[in-house]
Amino acid sequence: MKTALLAITLLATSTFANATPMTSTSLTSAGTLSESVSTVGGVVFDLIGLNGTRVTSQLAASSLYVGYFDTEQGLIGTQNGWDNTVWGALGGGIAEAAVRLTVSDGDTGVGDFDYNENNLFVNSMNFGNFSDVVTERTSADGLTVTSSSLGFLDSELNTGWFYNNDLSALSDLYDSIVASSSIQFLLDDVDPTDNYFDFTQGIDNSLIDIGSGPQVTPSIPEPSTLAIFALALFGLRMRLLKK
Repeated sequence: MKTALLAITLLATSTFANATPMTSTSLTSAGTLSESVSTVGGVVFDLIGLNGTRVTSQLAASSLYVGYFDTEQGLIGTQNGWDNTVWGALGGGIAEAAVRLTVSDGDTGVGDFDYNENNLFVNSMNFGNFSDVVTERTSADGLTVTSSSLGFLDSELNTGWFYNNDLSALSDLYDSIVASSSIQFLLDDVDPTDNYFDFTQGIDNSLIDIGSGPQVTPSIPEPSTLAIFALALFGLRMRLLKK
């Protein structure tokens, strides 16, 4: 309970120091990420199966896309290794899914030229609008948080979580994982070619190669703590929308 209250206190302020409860805590009911996951950087994918089993993976930042996308939907990166021993552990389906993304100079905040124009796709599933995500601006090592916002802002290094618990959509996602044994993370841009994307930019060199294939964890912590944390994030988002 003390940990949850600390997270609420940190999330409710506009200035942070030497703490990253948001970047290191998934929005799924499993909560805190393993210490093997970097504080920022790369793409973290966190799933809770219908049986409560957790599967987490991280694509290293060094493996991600750099350049202009010349098509509406461009590939950020691909996570392999989702074979039958992994997706088979999920109990026949997915109950919750979360994606942590770190973007430097994302230009999807209010007033930025890509505001409400970028969406994250996981395989063929739309995971949400970049401009709707609560993000934190951090130092390159992720240890110092300086501000919070909506969207991945211009000229900043921002990290935020996308979340989905729509069972119908997650059923389709599960089927796509079974069919391909891989995960593709894609940026869908209404107006491509107008922004240079470097998903490794701004990440400390000590974090750029940190990544791992799917890791299966059979049990999850008490969900009440995560419910409080999710409520805090919601409250923060509402406060930012009123600014």
